[in-house]
Order: sequence, then structure tokens, then C-alpha cells
Amino acid sequence: MKIFGYKNSRSNRVEWMLQELGVDYDFVKVDLTTGQHKQPDHLERHAHGLVPALEDGSVRMIESAAACLYLADKYGAKGLAPATSSTERARYYQLAFYAVSTLDETVVPLFFHTVLFPPEKRQQSVIDAKTPLWDTAADLLTRELGDSPYFLGKSFSAVDVVVGYDLALAARTGLLKKYPTLGAYVERITSREAFKKAYAA
Repeated sequence: MKIFGYKNSRSNRVEWMLQELGVDYDFVKVDLTTGQHKQPDHLERHAHGLVPALEDGSVRMIESAAACLYLADKYGAKGLAPATSSTERARYYQLAFYAVSTLDETVVPLFFHTVLFPPEKRQQSVIDAKTPLWDTAADLLTRELGDSPYFLGKSFSAVDVVVGYDLALAARTGLLKKYPTLGAYVERITSREAFKKAYAA
């Protein structure tokens, strides 16, 4: 099992998932700062020149959330995915797809334009456009979580990795100040040993 990735990117999703599963893997650094992700060898793995890329034998994957769901199913005995016949499976899919279709496209730009980029490169127009979307998403996720410790209830699952990636980033961006339920959730997931190991570097 290999992850071709870069720390502090969506590569963290897949690495966190593998840590939760206790699966051995190799992390192969693709240095985004030197353009390594645009070199022919990496473009063969990922046509868009992005990270992560996961290799598991003959399996090749480039979508971080899809990789997490695949791994949860492959190592089903670890209990990180609900049964395919259960009603929880529908919520599991919905939350995972919501993370990549809505949260990634909202939280990541807000992080870039309020934290990561130097002040002269930050665009207020991006912040203004994304903030209302974030508020709607945060309200929805607060309702989805309710009083449960995790999104599927008492048990941690792969969807907590997929959604948790965005919410941990939202916490770093200061977006959870108005959302104590989500703030407490992030404290729970980031205290997990698997999270700490995946994010250690």
C-alpha cells in the first residue's frame, strides 16, 4: 500500500484512514513546492497532477474520500463502515459526498484566503462568497451530529475521517467559534491516536 502525497493536503484523509485501520503503508512524498506533482511519473498516477494517489496492488485511486470508503470496505472487520444493507449506509454515503462536493469547496478556499496565503494574496471576494455557504453547512452538520459523539452515532466510522478532515481544517481557520457542537466534535476526533500519527509530520 502506497500513498503518493504531501502533508497538509487531502493526503491526510487517506493516511488518517490507514492509521485508523492499522494498515501498513508507505508514504511517498510528492513535493508540491518544487513542482514534482507536475512531472511525468506523477502525472501517470494522477492525470491532474494533484495529491493524493493511492496504490493498493492493482488498485489505483486519486479521490481521497473514495479511497477512504474503499479502504473501510476492504477492511470491513475493523467496523469503520456500516453494513451495505443498513439505513445508516445512506447517511454514510450522503455525508461523504457532501464533504467533497460542498465542504472541500467551501472550507479549503476560506483556509487559503484567511490563513495560508500571505495578506497581499488574500481575496475578500472569496471570503465573502464562501462564508454564507459555510454557515449553511455548519448548521446542517450540527443537526446531523445532534447529541451523538460521531456522525453515525456512538461508533467512529470512515465518514468521520472524510468529514472530519474538513472540520479540523475549519477549526484551524477559526470557523467553529460559533458552532460549539462541531468544536467539541473536532476535539474528539483530533485527540485520536490515528489522527495524531497521520498529522504528526
